[in-house]
Amino acid sequence: MAILRVRLRGVFPICKRGIEGDLPVAEIPPDPPFHPQGVRRWVPRCCATTLPQAKGGISSLVKGEISFLAMVRLICGVMLLLTLTPARAATSEYELKAAFIYQIAKFVEWPSSGTSLRLCVLGGNPFGPALETIRDKPVNERRMEVSLLDTNADTRECNLLFIAAPAEKHIERITAISRGNGVLTIGDTEGFAQRGAIVNFFLENGKIRFEINLESSRRAGLKISSQLLKLARIIQEEAP
Repeated sequence: MAILRVRLRGVFPICKRGIEGDLPVAEIPPDPPFHPQGVRRWVPRCCATTLPQAKGGISSLVKGEISFLAMVRLICGVMLLLTLTPARAATSEYELKAAFIYQIAKFVEWPSSGTSLRLCVLGGNPFGPALETIRDKPVNERRMEVSLLDTNADTRECNLLFIAAPAEKHIERITAISRGNGVLTIGDTEGFAQRGAIVNFFLENGKIRFEINLESSRRAGLKISSQLLKLARIIQEEAP
């Protein structure tokens, strides 16, 4: 497997893992830095920091280290995807978008409890078999479920809702139904975010990017991590 060094807008993270082992890993430095509190650890250079002395002894420090490194892996996973093109990744555009959706789900505070997160794809399935790469994968304490719906299906039981391009003419109705039900609406059609979708994918210089409509996320009752927002293009919704 080829070694990949990630570079993004002048920042040079060196990430230990890709997306659950499905993408090329980046180079790991041979001599990890020594933590000043006596805990040897490895972190990406872009995220290297000195943690404060933890209260509660070694167990609290270790817990803080695990939480910190978990967030580092999530951020670097998304940043790695942002550097890839379908050709360079030797995979399809929709395999990358499926990986993006899986990662984005980890940065959202979901209002309802349960053992699963349901991803619904509405109006056709542009992903094809790529959806199987994220089905049943862990999302924090839950598992990703995948369902294919027709345009007139009830979407209120979905947690994530991908609106395919053929359903474009119904987007206002679909996003209106999703408001207040904790549904993260996603698309990849120009103008979707301005029309009410929360996340919308677009291509820039041959690479997949994403934009976020914060007002739509608030109406849906969803809180998106500030770490993810830093990697997104924030857009304003069109006036009615």
